[in-house]
Amino acid sequence: MKRAVCIRNQWLGDVAVRESGDISSIVEIAACNNISVTERLTAGDEILIPAQANSRIADYFRINNIYPATAMEQEPGTPGGIGYMAVGITFTVSG
Repeated sequence: MKRAVCIRNQWLGDVAVRESGDISSIVEIAACNNISVTERLTAGDEILIPAQANSRIADYFRINNIYPATAMEQEPGTPGGIGYMAVGITFTVSG
């Protein structure tokens, strides 16, 4: 079983795709690590990867040094979005 080290802004789906080549392995990876599929990961966390589902895709990520990191930086429950933007300050209208 191999180990993957998380980088900033990764969630378990990013790790699953890169390391196993298939998002569907997320459930198996979560179970192997005794965590939820929605667990908030921290840079430096080590995740055990039980198997490689699609070696062609995993090899592509490895060979091209691609590390998906699509997790949101904003803490859950933090106000945000269009309702909290101010025209000309945090929201710019361009023509």
